[in-house]
Amino acid sequence: MDPTLIAILRLIHIVLGAIWVGGAVVTAFYILPTARALGPAGAQFTGALVQRARLPLALVIMGSIAILAGIALYAILYAGGPMSSTSVVLGIGGAIAIVVLVIGIVVTKPAADKLVALGQAIAGQGSPPTPAQTEERNRLASRLRTAAIVNAVLLLVAIACMAVARYV
Repeated sequence: MDPTLIAILRLIHIVLGAIWVGGAVVTAFYILPTARALGPAGAQFTGALVQRARLPLALVIMGSIAILAGIALYAILYAGGPMSSTSVVLGIGGAIAIVVLVIGIVVTKPAADKLVALGQAIAGQGSPPTPAQTEERNRLASRLRTAAIVNAVLLLVAIACMAVARYV
């Protein structure tokens, strides 16, 4: 067990994981509800957040790296040894984080990308959105909100597992 390697992996895992969780919580409980309340101005803001800042992509990348570092740590510290309550709880937290990453890749990011593309199409047509465009925008926004809330809550459960694993 190389203590330097473990320190580097822990640093990567904890820092990127904290940013990932924080980004998910702020997005789900502050940014998206505020954008919804602002109506068209909020849609423009979230469009810029997705298109220019690439927030969904950044969260997927940070989550992926945090998970890879966590898997490496788990393999170094617990692989081949007897199962303990600590290793089980850490494994549960890690599995939840992987589920969140899959939801982010399969649901959240595609919904955000489609919402941006639809917003650009509406802006480019020079007229108000058609009823079909409005319905699609509402459907995508609802999917994005639901996935964001599920992801944020699951990530909070995952970090709770990791925070208490040594003490159970």
